[in-house]
Amino acid sequence: MNIKEFSTRIGVSPTTTSSAITGNGRISKATRQMVLQKMRELGYTPNLNARRLVSGRSYMVALSHVDQKAASDLFTMQVARAIVGPLKEFGYDLWLNLAPDSMQEYSLLRQLVKSSTIDGTIIISDWSVPKKLLRDVASRNQPCVVIGEKLIDDIPFVGSVMLNLKPGALEVARLFAAQGHKRIGFIDSDLRDRVFEYFADALKKLGTPINKKHYVAAGRDTEEGARALRRLMSQPNPPTAIFARTDVLAIGAIREARNMGLSIPQNLSVVGHDDLSILPLAEPGLTTVRIDCTELAKAAAEMLSGLLRNPDTDPEPKVISTSLVMRQTAAPTPRAAD
Repeated sequence: MNIKEFSTRIGVSPTTTSSAITGNGRISKATRQMVLQKMRELGYTPNLNARRLVSGRSYMVALSHVDQKAASDLFTMQVARAIVGPLKEFGYDLWLNLAPDSMQEYSLLRQLVKSSTIDGTIIISDWSVPKKLLRDVASRNQPCVVIGEKLIDDIPFVGSVMLNLKPGALEVARLFAAQGHKRIGFIDSDLRDRVFEYFADALKKLGTPINKKHYVAAGRDTEEGARALRRLMSQPNPPTAIFARTDVLAIGAIREARNMGLSIPQNLSVVGHDDLSILPLAEPGLTTVRIDCTELAKAAAEMLSGLLRNPDTDPEPKVISTSLVMRQTAAPTPRAAD
């Protein structure tokens, strides 16, 4: 079945069908949803090569990360999975570009843009994306959306989905203070963000400043979380509560705490960050800071699609905040530690 036959069968013009598939053109949302639903019902799949020849577009969007370790980062992979659906709603497929590339000055991403292999780019950043890179990859025909903690608002054809990490960190600080914890630890990852800064500032204002000996710089995997926990708990006055920068580090810390004969949360409270989809497998349920990956992915896909349709628009930045999710790994301080 070609596009003309499909359109005749559902009672619309081929132009309307094409607009519904690509997300371009002036058709109502209801009409577009009807066409897409009929495509699913009738099993119609448009000829991608024909679409590319007619439109001059590839209908591919690259998802890149400025961090060389992104491919091993579960949060990044969760965002990647979440973004596939929204992109397909706008007629685009995802090119996952997470290979270590920064040492070659992002050569692969620049090559994808230069060759017109992609129509646009979504970049995930821990903190700051080099502005030269954004100017190189973003243009009228190939816009870019940045997901990161820092707002991007001064580069043409670049949209910004800002991740506000402060609210979740403040909630963890308030939780530990309300539960009576005085000795509080932090297991950091090698992500370049301000979570620890927010957390430490909040604790100081609450009258429970964090001891520098209770801060451990770790990495990303569970073993590094376990090593950090051993280091913290080997001190003369170890923490009674620990905030880990990622859920993976928190899970490693909890596993090691159990190996040391500690009960969670009776002897030690642990809070993670990110709310990964793997957490239903954790026992007990991990109290953590949630980043809504579905909302994040939808916002980025909608913004990029809007720039592809109307490149001269200046999209309003979207802010996604974090929040604390209470489960079973945080409790009031043990009396013996008072």
